[in-house]
Amino acid sequence: MAVEVRLKEIRKARGISQNELARRLEMSLTNVQKIEYGQAKSIPLDTLDRLCKILQCEVGELLVRVPDNDGGNSEIPVSQITSFTEQNTSIDEFKPTDDQKIKKSVSIIFPFEKKSA
Repeated sequence: MAVEVRLKEIRKARGISQNELARRLEMSLTNVQKIEYGQAKSIPLDTLDRLCKILQCEVGELLVRVPDNDGGNSEIPVSQITSFTEQNTSIDEFKPTDDQKIKKSVSIIFPFEKKSA
């Protein structure tokens, strides 16, 4: 499965240039281009939120799941999935110590395929 970023289509439909979008996002043109051309390794959730506000769209319009062409064989077999209880770990047991830092943002990582020339 791959995730396709449809920023270019939505941006053009709204009549906004890449430069204008970069200015509104307070981001470099290069970073906007990386997102638009599918070269960004991740997009922070706050950036997705700002994109949706500027473009007046939903995240599901920007990011679209594209199924693999392997006939559905990309699923992980249930036998390989380990649950929390099998690991003797529960979410309630996790309590970070003072020296552990908790991330304030989350990034979405996209598995982009390399395209051959």
